Amino acid sequence: MTKFCVRLAVLFCFFAFAGLASAEGFALYEYGARGIALGGAMTARKPDASAVAYNGALLTKLPGTHIMGGITAVAPKGKMQWANGDSTSVRDSLWALPHAYYTQQINERWFFGIGEFTRFGLGFEYPHDWPGRYNIYEVSLLSGSLNPTLAWKATDKLSLAAGVELVYVTLDLKKRVRRPLSPGNPYNMEMDSNIQDAEALGAGFNLAGHYQFNDQWALGLQYRSQVRVHAFGEVDFSYLGVSGPDPTIPDPVSQGAAAAYNANVKDGTAHATVVLPDSISGGIAWTPIPELSLEVGATWTRWSTFNSLNIHTPQGISYNPKHWNDVWRLNAGIEYQALDWLTLRAGYVWDQSPMTSRYKDYLVPTSDRQIFSCGLGFQWEAWTLDLGYAYIKPKNRSYRDEPSIGGGTGALTGTMESRTKDISTQLFSVSLGYEF
Repeated sequence: MTKFCVRLAVLFCFFAFAGLASAEGFALYEYGARGIALGGAMTARKPDASAVAYNGALLTKLPGTHIMGGITAVAPKGKMQWANGDSTSVRDSLWALPHAYYTQQINERWFFGIGEFTRFGLGFEYPHDWPGRYNIYEVSLLSGSLNPTLAWKATDKLSLAAGVELVYVTLDLKKRVRRPLSPGNPYNMEMDSNIQDAEALGAGFNLAGHYQFNDQWALGLQYRSQVRVHAFGEVDFSYLGVSGPDPTIPDPVSQGAAAAYNANVKDGTAHATVVLPDSISGGIAWTPIPELSLEVGATWTRWSTFNSLNIHTPQGISYNPKHWNDVWRLNAGIEYQALDWLTLRAGYVWDQSPMTSRYKDYLVPTSDRQIFSCGLGFQWEAWTLDLGYAYIKPKNRSYRDEPSIGGGTGALTGTMESRTKDISTQLFSVSLGYEF
């Protein structure tokens, strides 16, 4: 029992640093190097300790004690091309996603596991003066999930599991705001809005099942519930001046705008409510020979719960309608043990974008995407070392000219006529595991 508590404490210490990590994207599936190499096709096949994230029912396939930890580096790149032929590149960045798992067999029927991983994340930065700054120019959404799970081996073929997921979220968001000095006035007050350190803790649950038909065929299913988070933080405004049809701003207009800003615009508390979606994942695994396994699967995510990202500030509500669609993610992965100590892996994913055509914005500047992945697994005695690589290539997305004045509602998103170009993301992952 003492050893168990020590190992659990180590895992919690690892989780404490998870808030420093983030990733490009929103819904994430990078739970471990092996899973990345296999395109996330880990719901039904022979598991490792990351089963806590992929399918908790597979914990019954892990006798004894297993520990795994690792990190995934995410490197996005791309640009936005404007109607006049100019373009703006995303600033180079490298994001890190940690993961850590601990599993323990309690007895012949019961198994326990706990994991830290990231299910939601978003991070990119454009130049502060880029043309799309009235929609957004910098965002960082960080999350970390802590997920204890209990699995039950109901029969030799059927396993079931249930767990509780605690999701910690922080949000920083920066955008340019322009507001008319008065109704019908051609001049606008310009300011930067900086929402920072907005944080929240939400809770959800997960249910999972696994059925082993025979030595060759297996079926796995997992449901993860939605998580509602109420984030509270601070908002700072920075006055930038006046813009209008004439670049030469009359002194009375400039002086009046500065006075209005000092009198009416106040920093203070900002808060927002977001419903992170629930999802169902399933997979069918085929193992024709002990050295070879293949799995195909699908994940359905209910993004229709993400209706808006409305932010309440001392200046009123900043309306950000979303109205996303429910989407599918299809994946396949193949694994071949070439030698006693070497395993080869490859995967493929088709991932559908939830963003609707009416409410397109620059928050997630990608469309449907394909993911190509591969990796290696090394094993010696009780140690495992997994390496994974994935290349994400989305379709280009086009935007209409929909300027937003004063945080307008409806379809006014602050976008301009533009399209994404040369968008891609590379992932490099490593996981180290040990079995007691």
